[in-house]
Amino acid sequence: MARSDVSFQSGNLKLAGHLYVPTTASDGKKLPAVITVHPFGGVKEQTSGVYADVLAQTGDFVALAFDRRHQGASEGEPRQLEDGWGMVEDVKAAVTYLSMLDNVDPNRIGVLGICAGGGYALCATTTDPRIKATATVSGVDIGSFMHTLPRDQMLKMIADGASDRVQYTRTGAVNYVPIVPELNAVTKDTPTLMAEGSEYYLTPRGQYKTSINRTVTWSYDMLAHYDSFKMLDWMVPRPLLFIAGSEADTLGYSEKAFAKAQDPKELFLIQGRTHIDLYDKAVPEVSPKLIDFFTKHL
Repeated sequence: MARSDVSFQSGNLKLAGHLYVPTTASDGKKLPAVITVHPFGGVKEQTSGVYADVLAQTGDFVALAFDRRHQGASEGEPRQLEDGWGMVEDVKAAVTYLSMLDNVDPNRIGVLGICAGGGYALCATTTDPRIKATATVSGVDIGSFMHTLPRDQMLKMIADGASDRVQYTRTGAVNYVPIVPELNAVTKDTPTLMAEGSEYYLTPRGQYKTSINRTVTWSYDMLAHYDSFKMLDWMVPRPLLFIAGSEADTLGYSEKAFAKAQDPKELFLIQGRTHIDLYDKAVPEVSPKLIDFFTKHL
């Protein structure tokens, strides 16, 4: 398997990616391809890159892991803004990029999204018939997740973001808030998702220099009206696979998406595993199911 640095346009922004190509691919042969979409706060060097590598190592798929707008090595100001609808456009731009490669069959492109990336992958699929099959791992609708926060807290974050938009326009200064708690702030009462997120993102387990555990304050007002699952029951049916840990505190998102989606669909649980486990620890348990799914449907 060979990994190369690539870039492609999404609107007026240049996005950075890693393209994984099987070394066994013969010249002139067009392969199916899978786009892997990283979690909120993540970058291509973390779990999305791990899954891209796994798929390419089979020798049967080209895979693309990329940094969404405002993240990692991709363009976009201010840095670390989480623009839900814009990030759906980034997934579609990745489809366009792969469709133009000589070694990719444009009629056999799928998407794999992890955490919030799973929601973005599903949202893109609802209105992009070029995506032929979609899988999520610990998938989350980040818009709905925002609404699990106490209303007063959410209203304050929205108000802070509104003020900071003016400050940024006037001075260029940006205020940031952490995505997961700093390690010294984790207690026995910290929800499992947040505690394990800190252990993944802020230790050598998953830490990477461009994943800085910060987001712009007005990410929250942009996400408050974002909805990953809105059109799942409306789109032309495509094969869908929802993979989640049986112990994940986010399992309800996969269950909700599965219930709303049309056939063909499958909800597959990794027993005894949590949300963050599927980022790295449970990859050997998740991978055979993903490989089988994309082999069958691409």
